[in-house]
Amino acid sequence: MLTGRTMTREEDEGWVEPTDPAIEEAAERLLAFAGPVDPQALAAIDPRIQAIAWVDRPDQLEEEKLGFLLEHWQNLARAAGGIPDRRDIDVLDLIPAIGNLMVLEAERDGFDAIYRVYGTGVADRAGRDWTGHRVSEMNRITRTPAALLYRACYRAVFRRQAPLYTEHASPQWVGANSWRRLILPLSDGDIPCARFLVGNLPVGRKLMSPADIEAQQRRIRES
Repeated sequence: MLTGRTMTREEDEGWVEPTDPAIEEAAERLLAFAGPVDPQALAAIDPRIQAIAWVDRPDQLEEEKLGFLLEHWQNLARAAGGIPDRRDIDVLDLIPAIGNLMVLEAERDGFDAIYRVYGTGVADRAGRDWTGHRVSEMNRITRTPAALLYRACYRAVFRRQAPLYTEHASPQWVGANSWRRLILPLSDGDIPCARFLVGNLPVGRKLMSPADIEAQQRRIRES
């Protein structure tokens, strides 16, 4: 099972919100590759990243739910002759992955996004439901060290309009050891990438005491 380095107090206190230039530079590192992203490029973004790859086949994904999601998106893409429209998504077709789905509305050309759907299976490990919040707001509230990773990935998918897989270790206060994520672009009429359909699966479960859980919730409430 994958395990990742946890966030130290010093890293938390030194958190800096990513700027647009930093997000664009990190996105460029991802866009420089057509398949798996080189580990050195990943380390330059965030040492917690375990893998990132542009994918086009379900068998490239270890998680069955993510493979299902990619295949469904590809079927819709073939029928549409391009990026599927957000109106093509029927929640009843996505039941096998429903608890691990997020839908985000792209803002500022993918430099930010608003969570419109936040699956219960994601919220359970993340500590709360972030529906209605921007990615930047969630990052700012939790002071997550993965802030640059999240925003660079959405910006990169906005630009390339192709499926992107990521895996990264969780910070100490999150109840999963790591996250495996598939980001899929959705159009909206003549807007090529208006939303992101995301499958997000926790890997492993940290043993969190009642005190740990209370500290997690206090962290969110007080930020």
